[in-house]
Amino acid sequence: MHVELLAITDNPEKQIAHAARVSPGSEYKSSPENDKRLVRKLVEWGHHSTLEFASATFLISGISRACANQLTRHRLASFLQESMRYRKVDDRDIVIPPKIAAQPAAAKKFEGCFKESQRVYKELLEMGIPKEDARFVLPLGTQTRLVVSANFREWRHIINIRAHPAAQWEIQELSRQIHRILKEHAPSVFFDLGGE
Repeated sequence: MHVELLAITDNPEKQIAHAARVSPGSEYKSSPENDKRLVRKLVEWGHHSTLEFASATFLISGISRACANQLTRHRLASFLQESMRYRKVDDRDIVIPPKIAAQPAAAKKFEGCFKESQRVYKELLEMGIPKEDARFVLPLGTQTRLVVSANFREWRHIINIRAHPAAQWEIQELSRQIHRILKEHAPSVFFDLGGE
């Protein structure tokens, strides 16, 4: 799994604080320390609508399509996933769940199944079957890539739900990586979330 920050609001804490100060007309109070303090208070008070004025976009690769399916349920984010309809994906690896990888016999069966599905996929393509139909034989663990963009309010929501110990292991790890990156760029916004 690889998570790369592609874009983020320039000086997100300043942007959020400026937007928040429009309502009371106190824009003149802006300074780096005042902005951080205000943003932290907004988060603590639950005034999260102001967080919608900052956003981040990530390129995520090496996750399973199962993980991507979970992530794309967050409707307030924007997604663009690599196509298996137009792009030949016979070079893809598979994500092996840790509990399967920990048991050699299970891992052998799992990998054998994946190799067989790849072989059938290639044969179907050679028979002239369109990629959009041949892809049906590939498992949910097939690796994929996607671009995800969301405002900070939605990123907080995603991290809060998906980094939770009850979440599936792969999306937990993805959420933790995103959280680490966002916390580095906007600590006043992401200071109170777990997942590290």
